[in-house]
Amino acid sequence: MIQTGAAQTDSSRRLPFRPVYDEPAWLVKARRKAWDAYQGAPLPARAGHLWRYTPAGRFALPDEEALASPVPSPKSTDWPGVIRKSLDAGQLSGAALSREGQFVRSELAPALAKSEIILGDLREAAFRHGDIVQAHLEKLVGAGHGKFEALNGAVWGGGVFLYVPGGTALEMPVRLLHAAGKRKKFFASRLLVVAGEGSDVTLVDEYAAGRKEGYVNAGVEIFAGASSRVRYVAVQRLGREARFYVTQRVRAARDASVLTVTASLGAAAMKADIGTVLSGPGAESEMVGVLLGEGRQHFDHHTLHDHREHNTRSNIDFKTVLTDRARSAYTGLIRIADEARGSEAYQENRNLLLSEGARAESIPELEILTEDVRCKHGATVSSLDPEQIFYCLSRGIPRPEAARIIVEGFVEPALRRVPENIREELRGCVRERLG
Repeated sequence: MIQTGAAQTDSSRRLPFRPVYDEPAWLVKARRKAWDAYQGAPLPARAGHLWRYTPAGRFALPDEEALASPVPSPKSTDWPGVIRKSLDAGQLSGAALSREGQFVRSELAPALAKSEIILGDLREAAFRHGDIVQAHLEKLVGAGHGKFEALNGAVWGGGVFLYVPGGTALEMPVRLLHAAGKRKKFFASRLLVVAGEGSDVTLVDEYAAGRKEGYVNAGVEIFAGASSRVRYVAVQRLGREARFYVTQRVRAARDASVLTVTASLGAAAMKADIGTVLSGPGAESEMVGVLLGEGRQHFDHHTLHDHREHNTRSNIDFKTVLTDRARSAYTGLIRIADEARGSEAYQENRNLLLSEGARAESIPELEILTEDVRCKHGATVSSLDPEQIFYCLSRGIPRPEAARIIVEGFVEPALRRVPENIREELRGCVRERLG
């Protein structure tokens, strides 16, 4: 998967896969360091705080055979129909496609083709824009973050890089699609977003099913510059037997406004570590989560709002709906440093159980090191309200349809926080899943 070049042949021997691509020496060194960290780190212990509900072995690499061969070239480089249609209709500022861990193509809207916006292959950007990439890559999600983050740092392919210059406002979203494919059982993806001062961007990042099983390991780093507005929407719709591990970090600078949305719909097992670091005074962050689980799906989400400067604001609204024997574990940490005086934070996790076999765990956490703050949190776990069901039945609505209406109403307050130009698409995902 990695070509180190002739000068780095010795380095490549320490990696578990045959070189294929050229990469800068600094990136090769980072990959080698990450691989050493992955090999040297034990699996997270079940007794560990963030792994009490999920066996870490479900996300371990079964063997190195999955890395021994180069990623197959995609049979087709055509855009999926929905993206091609959106590009032609002027509904997107740009799009990027990766398949089976290999970058395929990217395209900016014609009006932006001559702008300084960069959207493309992260590996290629490491050459052409090495100063920007090297200054940001693995600064939020690095090899020291954990064993599976180290694995991602060593073997990622299909990386995407988005750079929005300061003062640039994109009216339409940028859309990324990571297709799982049908041939490769494991791949690791990487996303690096750098939004300059005063910029404005919306990014939709989707992981789509190509096969029922498989393992996807994803790393996401987003840098929101001073006074920027960044909206990041992640949609996971992998196959029902797939595994998905993702670590996402955002750094919000002075007066930046960040919205991160997580829609967890697919996969047999999913572990997500989602966090925003409010590193500048006046920074604001809002997180929205929608989770729909059925069968024996297992979801484990951890969110973090890390307030490091004064007068910062954060809010979390995470909604979970489970049926059959699905499981969800949610842990949300609000950390407010001593320097973060005058900050405000709120966290809410509500869980709706549609069957007796479904189970949800909710653990809100606070770590507050200063008294001059306003901080609230709440968590609920409940079943369908019998009075609401009776009301629908009394008006001739069949029970399955009544349950669907109630569930849509349950998640709607969270969806209303999503930007209008992608809100309806997420509603469609929810309706499709409920159907």
